[in-house]
Amino acid sequence: MLIQYLLSFLILLIIYRVVIKWRQGILTSRDVIFWIGFWFVVGIIILLPDTTSYLAELVGVGRGADLIVYLSIVLIFYIIFQMTIKIEKIERNITKVVRTVAMKEEVDNNGQQTTNEKT
Repeated sequence: MLIQYLLSFLILLIIYRVVIKWRQGILTSRDVIFWIGFWFVVGIIILLPDTTSYLAELVGVGRGADLIVYLSIVLIFYIIFQMTIKIEKIERNITKVVRTVAMKEEVDNNGQQTTNEKT
């Protein structure tokens, strides 16, 4: 029973940090809704552990713990997929910025060379 209280307190601290990061502009509203929803579900599972066994029976999984493991793996792969997409987008943006800066420097350098050659 003590572990349930400790984990519930930890979840409240995590939700508090999520809200702080949202107020600082680090997280989007969509991220906040996802993470608060996620931790809310985790809190329900911690406080009512028999719910996982009930849900496992509904979907045809042997034990509630197995259901949690399966769902966790799916969630982890989904998050990795989303992060991969974001990283690729960032890489494309960095490439565009580097090209733009390189072209601007090339134009500036050509202009300086032409001015220096006249004197």
